[in-house]
Amino acid sequence: MMPSKVISPEFLVWSQLLLVWSFAAYGVAADPLNGETGRVHGRRWKLILSFRVLLATVLAYLFSRSIVLSIVLLLMTLFQPLLRYRLPMRWLAEFEGLWISAYMASSLALVRHLRLDSQRMLTSISPSQLAALCILASTLFLVVRGGTYIVRGVLRKSGALPSRQGSNMARGSSHVRREAETSDSGTSIAASVEHPARSIVDVEEYNRGRLIGNLERIVLTIVIAGGSYAALAFLVAAKGVVRSGEFQNDRDFAEYFLIGSLSSVLVALSAGLALRFALIRLWPDLLSLQMQ
Repeated sequence: MMPSKVISPEFLVWSQLLLVWSFAAYGVAADPLNGETGRVHGRRWKLILSFRVLLATVLAYLFSRSIVLSIVLLLMTLFQPLLRYRLPMRWLAEFEGLWISAYMASSLALVRHLRLDSQRMLTSISPSQLAALCILASTLFLVVRGGTYIVRGVLRKSGALPSRQGSNMARGSSHVRREAETSDSGTSIAASVEHPARSIVDVEEYNRGRLIGNLERIVLTIVIAGGSYAALAFLVAAKGVVRSGEFQNDRDFAEYFLIGSLSSVLVALSAGLALRFALIRLWPDLLSLQMQ
């Protein structure tokens, strides 16, 4: 067994605050998105958001004993879902990635500037191991719901959402036939054809893809953190083989599947590499346990 790594008290505080923020921002409940729901001011969501903000503020103060850091966490937890809802969906992926990066960088700089020391620490494990566990849990929170926001932003930007056109096309065809039967000229037919049926997002397929993507990112993040890159290729290929039968009949679904899968894999790859780097520095024995 390798000796425990020595880390600064500031880094331990930062890892604990990262866990607090990631849990409050992503682990409690999903937030409404612009264009996907019309009820952002619902009473239930307001109560949940208030609870999240209060939880993040209290835990931040317990870990750091710093009013400044508590206020920063309060503002970051409060304004993120509000700004996300106001933002056009095509910018959702960029917003989510920049917000996560900005919080990590700004909170680390602030903790170091204030020279804070951890006020809560388990005695059964070393500080480096505690920091590693906090970063591991934070990464999983980020890749699940944070990854969902990023992937949905990419799908909205590319216009590759799963559509359900069958019923609309059938209704459009019957409408054309009725116009043809009741019209003495071809004018009504031309007028009806000028307005093709709009595609409707297949909500069932959309939600199914979200659930599959969440599980996929968790598995891939752990696999990449453990250094099993061959398993990464196998899992991605297996996912494509399972649904390969739908590619030939539906080009739109094929584009949705490829863009969503590649975006999800990219999120998991980035998170897994960052997690692997952190675990190697903080708790290398944990990686050895994963590989056995």
